[in-house]
Amino acid sequence: MITGTTKTEELYRAVMLDSSSSLKDFSMDRKKYHRKYILNEDIKEKDSVAANIGRLVETMLWEPDLFDEKFFMSSVAYTPTGLMLEFVERLYEVTRDSTDEAGNVSRTFKELAEEAYTLSSFKIKFDQVLKKFMGSDAELYYNEIRQVRAKNLTVVDTQQVATAEKIIETLKTSPSTKDIVSLVTSPRYDVHDQFQVEDYKVDGHQFKSMMDRVIVDHEKKTIQVYDLKCTWNVENFYEEYYLYRRAYIQAYLYYRAAQCAFLHDPTCEYSGLRSTSSYSDYEVLLPRFVVCDSADYYQPLVYTLSEENMYDAYNGFEHKGRKYPGVKKLINDLVWAHGNNTWNVSKDNFQTLGVINLT
Repeated sequence: MITGTTKTEELYRAVMLDSSSSLKDFSMDRKKYHRKYILNEDIKEKDSVAANIGRLVETMLWEPDLFDEKFFMSSVAYTPTGLMLEFVERLYEVTRDSTDEAGNVSRTFKELAEEAYTLSSFKIKFDQVLKKFMGSDAELYYNEIRQVRAKNLTVVDTQQVATAEKIIETLKTSPSTKDIVSLVTSPRYDVHDQFQVEDYKVDGHQFKSMMDRVIVDHEKKTIQVYDLKCTWNVENFYEEYYLYRRAYIQAYLYYRAAQCAFLHDPTCEYSGLRSTSSYSDYEVLLPRFVVCDSADYYQPLVYTLSEENMYDAYNGFEHKGRKYPGVKKLINDLVWAHGNNTWNVSKDNFQTLGVINLT
C-alpha cells in the first residue's frame, strides 16, 4: 500500500514547488504569479461562495476531524453579500496592512473605513455606507475575520454549513456519485483522500499535487483519481471550469502525479515516497471530475476525460476560436521567465521585441 506524503494542508501549501494552481495562475496572470510565488506577497484570493462551499464539502465529507483546523463558524447567520461584502473585505485588508506585529493599528477606524470605501464600488455616499455598516452583521463579520484569518481559517456561516450538509447527502445518494464518495478502504480497495505527491517532474520541472480522492481497485488493477468541484452551473462545467478556469491543467498534472507515485515511471524523476508493493501491472485511469451544485439544486455529475483531452491538455488546443496553452508550453514559458527573471512580458512577445503581427 502506498502512503504518499502526509503533511498537514498548511505544511503542504508551504512547500515551495509549483502545482496545478500556480501553473494555472501563470497561464492567466503572470503578474499575479510573480507577486504571489516569487515575491511571496499575501494576495487575497477572491473566494466565491461556490469555492467556499466546495472546501466545506471536501472537509466535512472526507476529513471531518479537521473542520476546526480549517474553518471558523461565524456567529452571523448570513455572511454579507454584494457591495457590503466588498466593503468589508477592503476594510479588512487596509486594517491588516495598518497593523504591526504587536497588533497595534496605526490609523483611526474612520481613516480605514474611508480608504475601504474608496476601494469599493459603492455609489452611495460614505456616511450612508458607514451607517449601514455600524452595528450590523457586517461589522460583526469584519471583527471576526480580523481575529481568525491570521490563523489561516476560513469564516463560514451556518447557512453555508447547512448547504454543504445537503450537498453531501445528495452526493451519497445520487446514482452517479454515491459509490465514489462513500467507498472506504477494504481488502479490494485502497482509498486515499487529499493524497499528496511531492517533487515529481514533468518535462524536467518539479511539481507537487494534492488530489481529493484516489481509489486503487486491486481486483481490476486500476488507479482512479477524482477531483471534487462545486460550481453554480453543473451542466456547463466544460466551458466554465474545465476551459475558463484551466481545470485541464489540473487534470493533466494529477494524471502524471498518479503515474509517478504508483507506477515508478522513470520519466518522472520522482524522489517522493513510493509503495513497497509493485503496481507495475496496474493502470492509472484518466482523471474524473465530480461536480456538485453549490446551491444543491441540480444533481451532481461525473465528467470523464479522454486520451484526446490529455493530449490537448499537454500540447494545447483551440476551442471556439480561442487558443488554450498546453502544459508543455506553459512549463517552457515558466522556466524561461524564471531564468530571465522576466515577468512583465511573455516569452513570445519578448522574442518579437514587442511587435505583434495581427494578421
